[in-house]
Amino acid sequence: MSMSPKAESVAEDGELDGFVPEPSWAAEVIPGGYTRIEISLPSDRIEAVHRDLVAQLEGPLRILYVQLTDRLAGKQLDPPRRFVALDVPHEVMGDALTKYRALIYHDGRHQLWIQGRGEDKVILEETGVMYAYPDDPCFRDVLAAHGVPGTKRETMADRDYVRVNFMAECDAMEGQFRQSIGAVSYN
Repeated sequence: MSMSPKAESVAEDGELDGFVPEPSWAAEVIPGGYTRIEISLPSDRIEAVHRDLVAQLEGPLRILYVQLTDRLAGKQLDPPRRFVALDVPHEVMGDALTKYRALIYHDGRHQLWIQGRGEDKVILEETGVMYAYPDDPCFRDVLAAHGVPGTKRETMADRDYVRVNFMAECDAMEGQFRQSIGAVSYN
């Protein structure tokens, strides 16, 4: 199975424009006074950094899988379908991330929110941009260990035109992934 990036920057005509995100992170304060870290990486580095960030969360984990696109029906979902799983052990989540890596790290039909026991969470968006909440030294340490510099650079979320990629091979994986972590519909 050939792996595509979750998303690619394109020109207005839909042709690739050559933009590849550089490794970077930036601290942000969002409405309500909450802090987070915005993380941008090239496609081939997302999985390793994501898994190490998730490892920092205190288990058991709470998972929100947000299906944005139904590829088989050929449409964006409005509103998206949401699936939740509670009390997921790190080992179960790690196994699912490994087994369904094509879906999680290379297909842009969804967002994956993984939260620890408190308010700490790691969000992987459909564009490949990640957010870690709150801005915590443990997350910064992971980024430093991966050589990701703490400078704000342009991310896929900043681009005017982005093509989100879907892989037909991931159609069956979507339900299998949710089942493997015990996720149920939450709409």
